[in-house]
Amino acid sequence: MNIGITDYTLGIITTDKNMKPVGGCPIIYANDNKDLQNKAMLMAKSVGGMVHAIDKETLIIVKH
Repeated sequence: MNIGITDYTLGIITTDKNMKPVGGCPIIYANDNKDLQNKAMLMAKSVGGMVHAIDKETLIIVKH
């Protein structure tokens, strides 16, 4: 199996200021839900990824 950058979570966007980076995936902190949605969409567009909700405070960007 050949795993490349397209098989990774590319980023985490969250309003949870207590979340700490683990495993090298970048975390982007948002101020509120509107900021969370905006940052997630901008990041997804810039890397050609998709946004997926983990919970109400956290979104991830993945490339399928």
